[in-house]
Amino acid sequence: MFRNASKSLTTSNEVYEYALSLLDRREHGEKELVQKLRRRCSSSELIRETVAKLKEYDLLNEERYARRVFESWRSRKVYGRLHLQAELLKKQVGEAYIPAILAMLSEEEEMQRVRAAYRQIAGRHDKKYDCATEKGVAALARYFSARGFGPSMIRVGLALAKEEAMSKVQE
Repeated sequence: MFRNASKSLTTSNEVYEYALSLLDRREHGEKELVQKLRRRCSSSELIRETVAKLKEYDLLNEERYARRVFESWRSRKVYGRLHLQAELLKKQVGEAYIPAILAMLSEEEEMQRVRAAYRQIAGRHDKKYDCATEKGVAALARYFSARGFGPSMIRVGLALAKEEAMSKVQE
């Protein structure tokens, strides 16, 4: 019914059916859903009414959406807390839920993630990331930073790289 993207939605039923078809494909946050509905419907009143109805039936739940974004992010093993925060903002998760989601990422889990990121880069055997040189340390720090790790986790990653380099020298 809603294949024709140019068809404007004019009734409450049409807007609600279109919203259901969007939610049937995947979970949406409220802001994202409202943006998509605005593309097809010019009536703010119909959109508000639809969003309220979806919330009432728990078909639109911002907390559940935030958790799904977190679980999706968590499956990618080599990114840090700052990357998670950026992902939540990009996906337009309600700002009230962001601190709770960030709190779900423990320091221990983030340490495991920085180790996984280091293992990934160490597997390349790229001289660019050789921590015996100043340029290599800087390249590693940029690598960790680009993956959303903060200063404390970057230090953990660099320490891991130096430990590994020392063990290779001793062998």
